[in-house]
Amino acid sequence: MNSIIVASEKPKTGKTMVGSVLCSYLQSKNIKVGAISSLFDPQDSESVIPDWLKDIEVIPGMLGKAPKKTSSDLIGRAGLEIKKLSKNSLITESHLKTLEENKELAESSGSRIVYVCDKDSDISKIKEVLGPSLLGIVINNVPRYQIESLKMSLQDSNPILGFIPENRYMVSSTVDQYANHMKGKYLYESERKNDLILNVLIGGIVLDWSVLYYKSKQNVLAIIRGDRPDLHLGAMQSGTVNALMLTKAIEPIEYVYYEAKKLEIPIISVETDTHETANLVEGIVEKSVFDHPEKLNKMVIEFEKNMNFDLVSNLLETSTP
Repeated sequence: MNSIIVASEKPKTGKTMVGSVLCSYLQSKNIKVGAISSLFDPQDSESVIPDWLKDIEVIPGMLGKAPKKTSSDLIGRAGLEIKKLSKNSLITESHLKTLEENKELAESSGSRIVYVCDKDSDISKIKEVLGPSLLGIVINNVPRYQIESLKMSLQDSNPILGFIPENRYMVSSTVDQYANHMKGKYLYESERKNDLILNVLIGGIVLDWSVLYYKSKQNVLAIIRGDRPDLHLGAMQSGTVNALMLTKAIEPIEYVYYEAKKLEIPIISVETDTHETANLVEGIVEKSVFDHPEKLNKMVIEFEKNMNFDLVSNLLETSTP
């Protein structure tokens, strides 16, 4: 068995993440692996396996524009395409919406399914409908304090492949994505615009030394009024700030530019005031996608820590050419 389909009934459950992690994991075991970027034309359908995965053969979309309604004929055609491409291990993300459709795709392509769901999903129903086509279930986005209790409650519910805890990296965005989301302009731009932002801190009334305030978190975007050079410099000296976002379109003093260039910390200017900027920042979480190598690295670690290794062995056996 060379082909694995990553499926789910809900959008944004983590299929792309799981597919990418499986690619990386299989490759780490010296198994040659490829990935279908989409069953349909990537311009008309959501991109699947990221093209930045190193040394993974990414196969472009192959069936044309995604239809509004899926038919058995189309599923059969997709299955034949997958079967032709699965000479080595192959990972495919399915956009089919029902358990029954995903089972049909697995059967027509000779694949097994890794099913991604949340902690409230009906595990019994998933197992019943998918039957022998099911290779394993990944329960994603579990609150960390519930991981152990969930493992205990489902310890006899094979095949659970793994439990993936909530992870700040999965809802993170880059400095550049924040700049675009806020319609900001760069006053100083560097390669660090591709750094991930995990925390946003507001510079206002900081009673303590501002360096300590910004050191309280990692991978910080500091939102500060443009005429507060004391806070600008404190943020940059902290060593934890990846970018400054200066509000009210006020340009900083020249020494702030000097320090930013020395440390290669991007400076973004926005028209909104600090309060409005903070409110608008919340909306970027909904836009977060699995699009950064650092996200993959972090999720591989989480996956390995929370994996059922007996089923991993099964996965490797069924995926070896």
